[in-house]
Amino acid sequence: MNYTKLNLLLFISLAILLNSGCGEKKNSSAKEPKEEPIITVEILDKIEAEQKPITDKLKKITPIGSEDMDTWMPGKLGNLNRVTYKTNAIPTSFTFVTIASFKSLNDSDQLDITLMDGAGHMGSITISPFLDLERITRSTSTDKGFQKTINKNGTVYFQKYNKQDDTYILQFTTNDRYLVKIETQNITEKSLWKYASQFHFNALPGI
Repeated sequence: MNYTKLNLLLFISLAILLNSGCGEKKNSSAKEPKEEPIITVEILDKIEAEQKPITDKLKKITPIGSEDMDTWMPGKLGNLNRVTYKTNAIPTSFTFVTIASFKSLNDSDQLDITLMDGAGHMGSITISPFLDLERITRSTSTDKGFQKTINKNGTVYFQKYNKQDDTYILQFTTNDRYLVKIETQNITEKSLWKYASQFHFNALPGI
C-alpha cells in the first residue's frame, strides 16, 4: 500500500463516517471523547493482506442499487419515524452510501444511520481496514464518556458515548460487505441496541 492509496482511503473513510450525518447538526461546541484509532501503514498493509480473500470478491460485485435499498430500509423503528432518506448520498466517494434519519414525534429522540456498500473497486478499498475494527480502535473512558470495542453474537462493534450531548455512536461491518454507523441522541444504550436489531442486515445482498 502506498501513501497515495493510504491518504485516499483515510479521506474517504473519514468523510463517510464523520461528516455524513443526515439529521440536524449536533452541538459542535461539545467535545466528544477522543477517539484514538491505531492506524499505521504497517497495520493497514497487514489488514489488507489478511482481508484480501474478501476484498477480492467485493471488487467483482456491483454495489447495491437504490431500488433494493428502498425495499430494505425500514420506514419506522419502534416509535421513531423515518424523516430523511437518501441513497448514493456521497457520489464523489465513488462508493454507494445510504443515509437515513429517524425521529420521535416530538423530535427529542433521534437515530441516524449511514451505510456504505463495500462492493466495487473503491468500496473494497475503503472497507478493508474496518473489517478488523479491534485492530484499529482502542477502548478509553473519561468523565465525558467512553469508547469501547464489543464482540456480540460474532460481530465486532465499536461503541462510543458522549455524556454531554447524550449521543451514542455504533460502528461495525456486516455480511463482510457493509460498513455501518448508527448515531443516536437522547436514546438509552438499551434502546440503541434494540433499534439496531430492527435493521435486518442479513437480508442485504452478501458476497
